[in-house]
Amino acid sequence: MRQAKIISIFNNKGGVGKTSICWNLGDALGRSGKKVLLVDFDPQCNLSIAVLGDEQFVETLPQQNVPYGTTIRSFLQRLIQGTGGEELFLHHGEYTSNNVSLVAGDFWLNIYADTLNLGNDLLAGTGLARYVALRRLVQEAQEKHGEFDYVLVDLPPSFGSLVRAAFYASDYFVMPCTSDSFSVYCISLIGQMVPRFVDDWQSGLSRFKQTNQQYSDFDQLGRPKFAGWIFNGFDTARERRTSAEIGSNAPLGTRKMMRADQTMHDKLVEAADALTVTLRSGISGYDPIALNNTPHSRIGDIEDANVLIQNSLCLHVPLGELMNHQQVVDLDSRSNWRPNQLDKISLLRMKFDEMASNVAQICI
Repeated sequence: MRQAKIISIFNNKGGVGKTSICWNLGDALGRSGKKVLLVDFDPQCNLSIAVLGDEQFVETLPQQNVPYGTTIRSFLQRLIQGTGGEELFLHHGEYTSNNVSLVAGDFWLNIYADTLNLGNDLLAGTGLARYVALRRLVQEAQEKHGEFDYVLVDLPPSFGSLVRAAFYASDYFVMPCTSDSFSVYCISLIGQMVPRFVDDWQSGLSRFKQTNQQYSDFDQLGRPKFAGWIFNGFDTARERRTSAEIGSNAPLGTRKMMRADQTMHDKLVEAADALTVTLRSGISGYDPIALNNTPHSRIGDIEDANVLIQNSLCLHVPLGELMNHQQVVDLDSRSNWRPNQLDKISLLRMKFDEMASNVAQICI
């Protein structure tokens, strides 16, 4: 069976658009014909609520006759407790591509994180299976539901146990960044932390292999590669906001970034370039950088969606599909999109399609 490529969408900084990018990138890959599994690995469950909507998400939670619910808990809790009977439920968003499935999140993930012991489980090599349970979940999904091309994992903004577990199970990680100094700082933090993650895994694996020489299932895990970064939420100059304003022959994506955002973008470029050097110097045993032909490893840029993002979440409709729905005015009324809003929706759809194309070329 072909193994799906597992990609963690991660930044230690909150508010950089991890959930929105995970969802919309998954939808774009699905529309391109790829089979995608979204895994909500964040106890806040924002990805699940965005894809399913509030009411459908509530139905996934534990009920009287479904004690584990139909979330990620129904598989992981039984797996790590060794009770057997693991059940994996896949959900589908009404307006998200039919090629995209979702493993819904659960607040219980906080308890799973508490079971991961850095010393005994990881460094001593006695509990490696706990740290890569996500990999077993993906295998189960493929065995029961057919092959997937990509698994996109939405993560909390931390360097905690859940992030470690996702990294050890992932083939690649992608960093969304926003136009602020803390995003630049977080890239340097990632350069410090990921080599430590990898070193801890390698130490634990070495100890595990001392008494389990013939067991090879863990040998290629704990080797995540940096696939690239995404510049998200920047503003463009007013005179460049629509293609009509810059001439009918100009491509839709021809827009001028605001000077402050351009300055911050250039700092992020420098930080991303430095990250590749830092990761290569700090990690041995494999090349931690994916083959990426995009300039400065930037695999996408998403202009600030403003009111569109609120509508997307409210309607649980991906950004690029909003033109097929009326915008929310208030709780009881809807209205048609204005021409400049339709222009923005088309641009966002094009940008996520470009990002999906880049991911498909990088994560192979």
